[in-house]
Amino acid sequence: MAAVGGLDAAQVLDTLKDIDEARSWLDAQEAKVVTRALDLQTEHTRHDPRDWGYEKTVTASEISAALHIPERTAGFLVEHSTLLTRYCPATLEALEAGKLSKRHAWAVVEEATSIPDTDPAVTADFEARLIGMASLTTVAKFRQQANRLREELHPETITVRRKRAVKERGVFLTPSYDGMAWLEAYLPVDQAAGIFHRVDTAARALQGHDEPRTLTQLRADVLIDVLTSAGATGHVQEPSDEDQRQEHHPYWGVQARVFVTVPVMTLLGGDAPGELEGYGPIDPDTARRLAGHAPSFTRILTHPFTGARLGADATTYRVPKDLQDAVRVRDRTCRHPGCNRLAVFCELDHTTPWSHGGKTSYGNLAALCKRHHKLKSEGYWRYQQPEPGMIIAISPAGETYLTRPDPPPTPKEDPPPF
Repeated sequence: MAAVGGLDAAQVLDTLKDIDEARSWLDAQEAKVVTRALDLQTEHTRHDPRDWGYEKTVTASEISAALHIPERTAGFLVEHSTLLTRYCPATLEALEAGKLSKRHAWAVVEEATSIPDTDPAVTADFEARLIGMASLTTVAKFRQQANRLREELHPETITVRRKRAVKERGVFLTPSYDGMAWLEAYLPVDQAAGIFHRVDTAARALQGHDEPRTLTQLRADVLIDVLTSAGATGHVQEPSDEDQRQEHHPYWGVQARVFVTVPVMTLLGGDAPGELEGYGPIDPDTARRLAGHAPSFTRILTHPFTGARLGADATTYRVPKDLQDAVRVRDRTCRHPGCNRLAVFCELDHTTPWSHGGKTSYGNLAALCKRHHKLKSEGYWRYQQPEPGMIIAISPAGETYLTRPDPPPTPKEDPPPF
């Protein structure tokens, strides 16, 4: 501890990076050993090699007992380790070299194995690009970026896949402990996003100085209110005569703001996917419907050939609504490294302060959540924006982190003949 106590700020960060690399190396060795355990189990039982699930179950039970972890956790470990070592050698190599964490490596494996293995060259290129993306950001942000890349390379159109997937929709109840249960719904993304943002907006409206419930608790209570016709506080009660005469529950009138980005040619009937904020690509039919008929969704149009978002800057300190929308759609989340708070709930910060000559422009505004905006205002973190959307964050220790916004969807249609 004495040696650690003598480290300065830069040495502390370097040491943490060294520890992280060593942990990644150990995780790679764990994946190899777990896969070997599965191989040994297969050799021992001589079970039908096509029934990989049986071998995995037996191996997971063995590992669960040895490591004192739940069998479900051990099952995930066996599944991910095997996929990593057998089908994603480049990812395993990156993990072993300390370029990825285990969570990043597992996320790469899940994405890399999510498209049909039609062309080995395409699969290898997909994995290589995923590794490059995962090494630069958090797992949550990586998954959003990977979803867009997957959309570009998938041999089937999103329209075909959606029609097949929507048949699997359903609602599931899983009992838990202490009188609780998990209520899950597998739904088309436009409906799921609309439901969540409606519940979230109502929950945020209930927040106040005298409200003891957390935002997560408020969301749960609002959902109960909507589905059971309970009172506004979330405590179930018998509906009054006036409530019974109302056609809609009070919360049903809440309208959330969700951005849907639609290429102009898609709006006119083209096949390029749209983008739903916080999710990623959506099929063109859903994008057109949300852009034209859903009041809860804010439409952002993009250029039919370049994919650039259409917007404008301002000449006053106050940011006009169209510019707010353009910046939030570009940034998607708080631009502080590693923060995933949706931009729609963030504040817009002048990267170069207005008082120092900074403009209210697309290239000088960025989404920062309240916490990171405060850290900037108090001088702990500094930010630069050398070009629109490119944010350089400088930490209190002097470390520099570069982040870029995700590019707009790439149009796939051929230009019209004019």
